[in-house]
Amino acid sequence: MTDTTKIKTVRKFHDLLNEGKLDEAHELLAEDLSAHTTAHIAAGAPPMSKAEVLESHQGIHQELEAKTTITDAKEVDGNVIVVGKSTFNHDTIKEVPFKATYEFIGNQIGKVHFETDPNHKVKSFSL
Repeated sequence: MTDTTKIKTVRKFHDLLNEGKLDEAHELLAEDLSAHTTAHIAAGAPPMSKAEVLESHQGIHQELEAKTTITDAKEVDGNVIVVGKSTFNHDTIKEVPFKATYEFIGNQIGKVHFETDPNHKVKSFSL
């Protein structure tokens, strides 16, 4: 099955993050991201603006050398459902499998909700 435009956008977003091209990755996020949703990187964390999401990704990339691998992606009702894993250069957290739902505003990512295995410290968060 050929990837849809939205699936290609999600894959490109993660490819750019993996390559450290964070500014380019964040161009794929809707400009009015903060008007539609807020980001919570950890359960109970305060909401973040689009600029704060970029700053967070910069810290995660620099400190943890985070990389994401998408193992499955499909478009359902205009949203993209992704299954994958993130790997980290960290003493206690090396790999976190996840499922994520990407919602779009036009052709840009407008909201993301991540869910991980309940055994991991970060169980779910939204972007």
